[in-house]
Amino acid sequence: MLYTIGHYLCHWIARTFFAFSVEGQEYVPESGPVILAPNHVSYLDPVVVGIAVSRRIHFMAKKELFRNPFIGWFLRALQAFPVTRERVDPSTLKRTLSLLAAGHVVLVFPEGTRGDGQALRPAKPGIAVIAARSQAAVVPVFHWGAEQVLPRDGRRMRRAPLRVRFGRPLAFPTGGADREAVEVFCGKLMEAIAALRSAAEPAA
Repeated sequence: MLYTIGHYLCHWIARTFFAFSVEGQEYVPESGPVILAPNHVSYLDPVVVGIAVSRRIHFMAKKELFRNPFIGWFLRALQAFPVTRERVDPSTLKRTLSLLAAGHVVLVFPEGTRGDGQALRPAKPGIAVIAARSQAAVVPVFHWGAEQVLPRDGRRMRRAPLRVRFGRPLAFPTGGADREAVEVFCGKLMEAIAALRSAAEPAA
């Protein structure tokens, strides 16, 4: 119930005050396991990407946020689950694969941490491992505006247009997830995200 209310409320706020727009929604499968793979520039990113799709999404949040009982309860009600950023946590991997096996949508930031909004960072190998083991569709996503609404070091929200663009799903090739295959997939994924940015930005 809290997720549904939050989804509609945030969508209304985004459209009313931040000129929210979405492109490429047809690339998000209507059923089955899906990994949404967006760029990461702000704490608002899960909200911005989440309200751009009709399906419910599960997303990772750093475990430190769950230390506060109320915040932890609130995040779990919004379908977030804790992740350890410093290392690959077997419990997080297991939880993610379980959600995908059940046909859910999981948001995974390939870069792992927030960037500056200018240059994309290389993808961490974790997303490739998850894609290989789950064989879920991996949808590249590029969004912008969140880095202006709530900057990385900002303390208050500002007005700026919010836009989200989805790309064609990628699939990890069958045949094993060795190091070379993981690196190739990560490279293709970041290229796909970068291409969305180039296609979405207005011409000079």
